[in-house]
Amino acid sequence: MKVLVVSDSHGHHDLLRKAIGQEAPIDMLIHAGDVEGDLVKILGPKREYSIHAVDGNMDWGDLGDTDVFDMGGHKVFLAHGHRYNVHFTMANLRKAAEECGADVAIFGHTHMPFLEEQNDILILNPGSVAKPRQVGLKKTYAVINIDDKTGEMKVRIKSLRGMSGWR
Repeated sequence: MKVLVVSDSHGHHDLLRKAIGQEAPIDMLIHAGDVEGDLVKILGPKREYSIHAVDGNMDWGDLGDTDVFDMGGHKVFLAHGHRYNVHFTMANLRKAAEECGADVAIFGHTHMPFLEEQNDILILNPGSVAKPRQVGLKKTYAVINIDDKTGEMKVRIKSLRGMSGWR
């Protein structure tokens, strides 16, 4: 199973589509908020992959603040992060993931990639495909590959080819 994880596209739908195109084919798209638009309308109704998404602090949709779902045998807790104080600590996000029995917590909001395992929970922020804030200002996303037989998960933070800095 191949999963594309993006966040904080902030209305730059061309960059979101570019990340999808760079990684196609995918089985699942996860968007951790601040889309600033309707994902179904942006991506079109005909897709070969499922979508999981939440609203960020810049979204006014009806996706909700959190989502919990299965991803190839792993339980995922998805939140934008602004309600969990992620600029300062992962403790609140990790606790929310623990409370729902998730082994993966995905968030956005900081616009900076983050990948760390804490208390048997993989915590992932793919960064931003539109407005990065980390050193080097690379527009980033994450790819999760899950072995269908073993459930082993491999995660990579990747950059949009030919893209850096703010647009």
